[in-house]
Parts: sequence; structure tokens; C-alpha cells
Amino acid sequence: MTEPHVVLIAGAGPAGLAAAAELSHHGVPCLVVEPRETVSHSRPRAKTTHVRTMEHFRRWGIAEDIRSAAPVPVSWSDRILFCDSLAGCEIASFPGALGLSTERAGTHAESGQYIPQPVVEDVLRQHLSRQASVKFALGWSVTDVQEQPGHVAVTITGHNGRTRQVVADYLLGCDGPNSVVRKSMGIRMAGRSDSRPNFNVVFHAPDLRTDLPTAVQYWVVDGPTPGSIGRLDLNGMWWAVIPGVDAEYGNANTAQLIANLTGQTVDHTVVATDPWTARMLVAERFQTERVFLVGEAAHMNPPWGGHGYNTCIGDGVNIGWKIAAVHQGWAESALLESYEPERRPVVEWTVAASETNMATLAGDLPNRASEILRLKRPEFYSLGLVIGYRYTDPVVEGDPATYTPSVSPGSRLPHMWLDDGSSLYDHLGRGFTLLGPRASIATVRPPHTVLDTPRGYPWPDMYFLVRPDQHIAWSGASADAAYRELARG
Repeated sequence: MTEPHVVLIAGAGPAGLAAAAELSHHGVPCLVVEPRETVSHSRPRAKTTHVRTMEHFRRWGIAEDIRSAAPVPVSWSDRILFCDSLAGCEIASFPGALGLSTERAGTHAESGQYIPQPVVEDVLRQHLSRQASVKFALGWSVTDVQEQPGHVAVTITGHNGRTRQVVADYLLGCDGPNSVVRKSMGIRMAGRSDSRPNFNVVFHAPDLRTDLPTAVQYWVVDGPTPGSIGRLDLNGMWWAVIPGVDAEYGNANTAQLIANLTGQTVDHTVVATDPWTARMLVAERFQTERVFLVGEAAHMNPPWGGHGYNTCIGDGVNIGWKIAAVHQGWAESALLESYEPERRPVVEWTVAASETNMATLAGDLPNRASEILRLKRPEFYSLGLVIGYRYTDPVVEGDPATYTPSVSPGSRLPHMWLDDGSSLYDHLGRGFTLLGPRASIATVRPPHTVLDTPRGYPWPDMYFLVRPDQHIAWSGASADAAYRELARG
């Protein structure tokens, strides 16, 4: 029996869950189809949640849930440390790396959070389970897609082989690198793969110790096995990434590789191993009229710098609020055509930055602090890349490591903490917001919130039309001009 839905989301990884969260934030019904009934924690994948993603979590009301669930709190460490082994000597250190900080920064509403991706997925699933507009089909996979005039016809298949037919106004392909949605639409990926293999290990070693300062990542250089290692929790669970090691050698020599990284022989239990290859791939198209590729269905980049999963979240937010605007009638369907033009340049910039970071892995680095600090700074301090992009050309100006607030259209609205301790972002509406001096209410669609410029804001005489995703849609000197722009949709 054919079931109608507004939005069908194929995949409940970070991209799919973010899209569902954004849609539910605007009250738009969606069905999330996901083969995994539960989230596996044996392969943690991403571990860095950047400040921009945390700002979105704040919009959805789950930022504190994320922090409470994190097995390693930011207060424990905000440092990335380079050494010759866990039993050896410190070579260089990057404090406040990856946006991690216990101090409130003026430029953003949330600091970063070190947290394994499966824990983030669990929190998002729990959040979405409380939203009446979100339905899950767990244990089911999208197996066929037919885009037709006015709708998308989707076949989903359960673990037992049973099939169901689902009809949706829109389909979001959030089903990862091997996306069935992308393949069904005949869209290819373009790019290349790195020639070097990589080997991940997750292991439990409660007796493993180090006299080095606490760090979320230890980069081991100038040793028998260069690589990266860190805690997944404070109870003995560790991860390691070892570049240049293939699956056969890694699985046969896991204990020795761990001993080389740590500089000690400790009792341990291998929880999982995971060979992988870094890929720099971007889909030739991100969308058709009613089908949109989101997250790793549309792009893949090396993990160095922690941008991949965060970029997936950004995709889900972008397409989510736009579908809500069109579905609820406060924007024309042409708004959906802006998804790819906005996200592609950001994706391409992110893939390029991640590939640059990959050029200097642990085995490529000298045992010299000055060189390590120079070469790895852009990887660990990348606020320009994380919050400095804008949805107009050029995507960014200046150093991607440095963020300079901008009020140009397409930029993220410059942040400010208010006198009462709240964030300016906390007062923005779920639709559009008109921010300006002595702003007055006008009867015009789309739905909007009117907000007076806070005292001390560096642009006291300007008016800003702010999108639901906190990016500036328009800026100028006249409220009347802002309302004319708003009425144009």
C-alpha cells in the first residue's frame, strides 16, 4: 500500500538526523528510513563537533544534552599534543584546538565538543523520538527511487525482504558514500582516493597511563609507528588511527602497533578494527527537482581537521529549512534551487582544506616543535573555515584559520552576548528575523520576528534580514527596504 509523506529521509546518520531535526524544528513531517535499528558504538567515526554544529544543536535545544552525554568533557582537556609515544616526551602542543574551550567566546554561541559520533547520533535519535512530526522506519532501507511529476516514489525493503511503497513530496538522500539514492538518480562522484591505506583500532585498556598532559588527541611522531591516539571515555576505551598500514598487516600486528604508539605493553581488548582509504569526492550534482543528496551521499573528505561530519550537519540544516519554507507556503519552490549553489562551494573548500591537512600526517612530521606548530596550525585552528564561510561568492576571504565577522549577505550573522547573559542567537525567530534599530512590525509574509539591535552591537545603524539558519539574507540602512526584500521571498 502506498504511503504519502512530505519528506522521506534515506539514512539516519548525522546528515539524515540533522535534516530531520531541522524539519521538526519547523513542524514539517518526515519519515526517516534507516537499516540500523540501534547505533553501533564499536566504530566511533567522527569525534569532533565544531562550534557551528554546536550552535545548531543550541537552536534545537539539545546542546546541553550533547555536552552531558560526552564521555570526555571539555573541562578534562582542550589540547592536541604531539609526542614520541604516550610513555615519551612532549614535542608540541595546541591548546584550545578544534574550538574546544570552557571559556565563553564572543564570536560564537557555543564552543566545540569532543564526542564520538555514535553518542551524537543517540542524542539526536532521542530528541527526534520526542517530536510528533518525525517517524522512523528502523530496519528498513531505500532500495529504489523513481522521481515523477509532483512526487517521488520510493521502495523500501526490510531485513526480512518485505517491501513497501512510499510516496513523498521530497526525498533526501542521506544514505552515505554508497548511496542508493544517488545511484538511482544516475549521479556520479568525481575526485580521487589517496594512495595510502589507513588502519583504525578501538581497544579497551583500563591500565593504560601517560605522564603527558591530558589531551583529546596524541600525535605520535618520530617513533616506530607514527599515528594518532586518544581516549573515547575516561574508563579505558581508546581509539587509534595509523596511516600507512593496510588491513592484513594491521589485523596481524594490532598488539604491536598499540605497543609502539603507547610506548608500553599493556593488557588490552581489541573492540574493533577498521581499514579505510581517504577519499576526496564530490557528486556531479546535488539535486534534482525533488531529490537532494545530503552529507556523504554528496561528498567525502579526509577526516583530518574533523570537518566531514560537521559539513554533513550543515547540509541537513540548509535543505531542511528551505523545504519547510516551501511546504508551509512562505517561499516559492525556486528557493530549493539554491541548495546546491550554496553548499557546493562550502563542500569543495572543505574537501580541499582536509586534503591539505592530510599532506602532513604523523609520519610526515619532523621532531621539531616549530615545524609542527607551523604545519598543523590550520588543521587545529580553523574558525574561518568553520563559521567564516558565506553563501555568496567569494565563499571566504583571507585566512581560513582566522574568523573575521562580516555583515555581507550570505554571511553568518555576527554573534554577540547580551547583557542578561543570553546569546543574540537565542532571540532570533524560527522563521526570518528583522534585526535593526527601532525596528517596527509590518504585516508581511514570510513569518518573521522583529528584534531591536542590542546595546553595544558593532553595527547599530544597520538592518539585517536573518534567515532561519542565522545567515544574513539582506543587510542595509532601511527597515522599509528590508520588508520589501522579505515580501519578495
